Amino acid sequence: MEIFQKVAVVLLTCAILFFGCSPKSSEIIVLEVGQQKVTLAEYENFYTRNSGGWEMGQKSSLEERERFLDLLTNYKLKLQDAYDRNLINDTDIVSELREYRVSLATSFMTDREITIPGVKKLYDRRKEEIRAQHILLKVTPEAMPEETLKTYNKAMDLIRRAKVGENFDSLAIQNSDDPSAKFNAGDIYYFTGGQMVTPFENAAYGMKKGEISQTPVRSTFGYHIIRILDRQPVRGSIRVSHIMTRFQKSASDSADTAAARIRIQSLQDSLKKGWDFHKLAVKLSEDAGSAPQGGDLGWFDRRRFVQPFDEAAFKLKAGEISPIIRTPFGYHLISCDSAKPVPPHAILSEDLKKIYQQQRYNEDYSSYLAKLKKDYQYQFNEEIFEKFISSLDSSKTTDDSAWAGTVPSEIKMKPLMVINGHQILLDTVIIVLEKRPEYQNTLLRAPELRTRINRIADGLLLETKSIGLEQRYPEFANLMKEYTDGIVLYKAEQLEVWNKTTVSDTALRNYYEQNASKFVFPDRVNITALVLDTDTLAFMVYDSLKKGSDFSDMVNRYREMPPPKLSDGSRGLQPVETDELTKRAATMAVDEISEPITTEDGTYAIIKLNTKESARQKTYEEAGAEVSNAYQEASSKNLEKHWLDRVKQRHPVKQNKEVLLKAFTSPPAEK
Repeated sequence: MEIFQKVAVVLLTCAILFFGCSPKSSEIIVLEVGQQKVTLAEYENFYTRNSGGWEMGQKSSLEERERFLDLLTNYKLKLQDAYDRNLINDTDIVSELREYRVSLATSFMTDREITIPGVKKLYDRRKEEIRAQHILLKVTPEAMPEETLKTYNKAMDLIRRAKVGENFDSLAIQNSDDPSAKFNAGDIYYFTGGQMVTPFENAAYGMKKGEISQTPVRSTFGYHIIRILDRQPVRGSIRVSHIMTRFQKSASDSADTAAARIRIQSLQDSLKKGWDFHKLAVKLSEDAGSAPQGGDLGWFDRRRFVQPFDEAAFKLKAGEISPIIRTPFGYHLISCDSAKPVPPHAILSEDLKKIYQQQRYNEDYSSYLAKLKKDYQYQFNEEIFEKFISSLDSSKTTDDSAWAGTVPSEIKMKPLMVINGHQILLDTVIIVLEKRPEYQNTLLRAPELRTRINRIADGLLLETKSIGLEQRYPEFANLMKEYTDGIVLYKAEQLEVWNKTTVSDTALRNYYEQNASKFVFPDRVNITALVLDTDTLAFMVYDSLKKGSDFSDMVNRYREMPPPKLSDGSRGLQPVETDELTKRAATMAVDEISEPITTEDGTYAIIKLNTKESARQKTYEEAGAEVSNAYQEASSKNLEKHWLDRVKQRHPVKQNKEVLLKAFTSPPAEK
């Protein structure tokens, strides 16, 4: 027994060493094409991107994996040949890649450097809530400088008074232009990321509890003086139920409110005696909407309900019941049934992204471009712009031919803007206005052209910023590599396969004669079908036909839809396996009429078999496009085979199919 135990320990130790030291998928070589080596991890990546994802890879059979390895091998061979032939420097490819890179780089940068950080910032703020008080001094964005300065000075005076000890509540009630300040002293309750205008939110999240803003905060509404009342972690979502006694008349009717108070106190006493909260809500709560559900109000976040209710609910822990709470609608007893924290970023990211793009993206994008202008010392030549505008016919648009012909040549050769020391000539901008679809039909007037030119400048700034993007972001380099490979491979296949596949009548006839047995008609029938809605009508018509009525007359009399195919009402020759009617016709004699047949859609069909034709070989003329398609497919496969054989001579292939058994054993996140 001791010997067996020792052997077991040795075997277990070997197993641990074997699995612990087994090479990672990023080290196992599954394919070699010349000097190229493809690891198992790369193979898995190709497979999951082209064959339905990781789970499909896990479920795949060895045969399916080997088949994909053959496809990957051919892909690598073709790509290697394309680069051997220096197609990467083909003029058309260079031009297309340049245009694609500009587009991809712009979307990539704005996503990585604006959207992703913006969403992350929004999420981080969603984990903390702030309660603030403010004094608003209204001033519109279009206000004259002297009015703006006057309002600013007033705000600074109020800040000074608040900091030396004057009561902030009184200052808000007496001075704020926010109408609600008269009854809430400027208290705007708890808020979190995405719930306030950006300047206000940014300022508030940069302040401490008890702090008053050092300077007024400017928003589209005017100037805000902010005081932070509280900062705390966000509770998350809570699920509460409530029992309510409703004000029957109004909150100002003392007798009515007193009666509602007595009723809620009675219910509170019942709870203290051991009544189940939810059963009591069903029986006696005066909120008709929630009472049948035991008072359940479902899950909600902060600021969902009126402030007194919301504030009381979010003070409760799961299982606790509130004291009596008064709102404008009545009295409430609130039970916190359960609570859950803020979900992880991965769960909220898509919803937050929508909020961010709607509320914050444009501001952040403008700030991003403003920084680029500063970083790249952007300059705009107003004098050249004015001369450009004055030389145009303002009644025309960029769609009018030779619209820029009126601009003097010496003006065209002047720089309209400078970016990072590089001069952008007016002529270059004119070419963009003429060629880019988004600038079509632009009025040749200063406001419209300035807007378009600003957009062109933004694009040039982003293009400048994208220099070196591959080094800063390896994932961008991978995206560009994938697209480049695709374009180069497409060009190689054009040269080696598609351009060499010539179609002529002689070639097609030769192919047909060599493969005539492949082009055949199956057994076919030609029927005329009379479709009727009800079985009663169908059997009445069938009875008339049995008594000698003419089928064509019955078709003309009862058919509501136009003939399905031919002018005589027949469907023409169709394969027997086309549908249930043609299958039935195959059992009939020519000119025979069937009894009513129930169809899949619930109607009834009476059919007449017009002709029946056995399977036969198609003539060259009948085979037509079928021959052409088959010939082109065969030719392209033959050309592709010869192409691959030639490349293999220069780049020998080695497949290690045995390692495919190890594929898809470790999910991507664990690699």
